[in-house]
Formats: sequence, C-alpha cells, structure tokens
Amino acid sequence: MNRRELNSINMMRTVYQFLTINQSSWMNKPSINEAYVKLGANISEIETHGQIQATDVTVETTIKSQTKEKLTATTLRITEAMGAVATAKSDTRLKAMSDISENDLNHLREDNYVIKIHAIYQAAIAIAPELMTWEITQSDIESLNIGASMFKQHAPDNSNLKVLTIEATANIKAKLSETSTLLSDTLDPLMLPFKTLNPTLHEGYVIARRTVDRAATHSDKPTPTE
Repeated sequence: MNRRELNSINMMRTVYQFLTINQSSWMNKPSINEAYVKLGANISEIETHGQIQATDVTVETTIKSQTKEKLTATTLRITEAMGAVATAKSDTRLKAMSDISENDLNHLREDNYVIKIHAIYQAAIAIAPELMTWEITQSDIESLNIGASMFKQHAPDNSNLKVLTIEATANIKAKLSETSTLLSDTLDPLMLPFKTLNPTLHEGYVIARRTVDRAATHSDKPTPTE
C-alpha cells in the first residue's frame, strides 16, 4: 500500500478501536452496530489483501535462479562425461548432444531449457554404465530429471504472484473506497446526534476520523525549544 492508503487504513483502525472502546455508549443503536460490524469486516479484508500485495516476488525469483544454477552445473558435468564417452565410441549423435555450454543453456527460453535437460537426461540414462567411468552416478543422472521438474514447477510462480499482487492492489483500492463511503455516508451522520447527546463521545469520534499522515509526523530535525 502507498502512503495515502496506509494513512487511510490507520484512520479506519483508529475509528474502529474508538467505537469498540466506547461500545456501551452506542450499543443500543442497531444502525451504528451494523455499520461497526461492516467496518471491522472491511478492515480485515483490506489487511488480508495487503498481506498478499506485500508478498516478495524476489523470493521465488531467487529460488528459481538457485534451482537453475545447480541444475545447469550438474548438466554440464554430465555432458562433459557424455562427450568423453562419445569420443571413445566415435558416436557423432552423442557428441552433438553433449556439445553444449553454460552460455547455450542460459540463453534458452524456460520451456526449451527444460526440454533440453530432459533430452540430455534420456541420453545419459542410455549410457549410464559408461558414464560411471567418468564418476557420474545414477543419482547424478536422476537429478537432471528431478531438477528439471522442480524448475518447471517454479517457472510460473513469479507470474502467478505478480497477478495476485495486481489483483490485491485493485481490491485494496476498491475496499478502501467502499469503507471511506461507509464512514462518510453512514457512520458520520449516525454519530452526529451525539454532538448534543454525548459531546465527549462525538468529539472523540471526530478526532478518530482525522487522517494523520504518519510519515509527515516523523522528522530527523530536533524540536526547537524556546
């Protein structure tokens, strides 16, 4: 949420807290109680959307990057061994399959990267006994298949998180607008009679309704003294 939205939600929390503390003064007014319940529900919904909005997409990016880095390193170690086997056997097809660099892998699109890893996995499985000579274990080979599947699972996560974040941002704006209307068009008029019935309560409500710019209240400059 931006600063303006944070200020708004903080004001709404303050109003809700004020009404909660002073519930005995208005609890016999069903219309106020209905608005109070709605206010609390809206605040909870805004906070839920705020948590979704605050999700750090960079976490998933890091996980995916680490998965790819590890998978690429294992792939290159296996293709180097595959190249040695291909040379010993004069296997042109296997040689072509193993002739790939880190740069080549890094420049592949995500889907093509996964396809390439699976192809190397299939080729490695077929010559697993020969690769053992070059210290490539069955576990190493299987890690290609597992790693490619993990990478494929993480690949859409960033897009999904971005979509959820965009939706949450839109939902926050809509719910803040709805709650602002609830306050101005419903609670404010309902609390107005207390200006005469209970001036202290009304004044407290008016104070609670003031939107305080939290960021603007903080300053690094010392308060001047006379």
